[in-house]
Amino acid sequence: MNENLTIEIVEFKSLKGTDEKVFLEASDTMMKDLKKQSGFINRELLKSEDDQWIDIVHWRSLTDAELAAKNVMSIPSCLKFFKMIDEATLKMMHLRQVRKY
Repeated sequence: MNENLTIEIVEFKSLKGTDEKVFLEASDTMMKDLKKQSGFINRELLKSEDDQWIDIVHWRSLTDAELAAKNVMSIPSCLKFFKMIDEATLKMMHLRQVRKY
């Protein structure tokens, strides 16, 4: 177990009319810049049958996650992806890993 490991979970729906292929291409492009953020470990993007998305990002620490959250707001590739998210549905949280089995 890594006591500092932070897991960022973002739940959202994409804006109505968003083409999923374009959305996923924007996500792929954003990864090039996200990987450069300090403390980035990995990311998963999940989708439910009712078009609910879950974005899970593992960070080395909460400090790294919080700094990245600020940094991505000035990165064009990230902003392009974020513009396809319905902000009214957006929920974000940072969780500390307490056990790994």
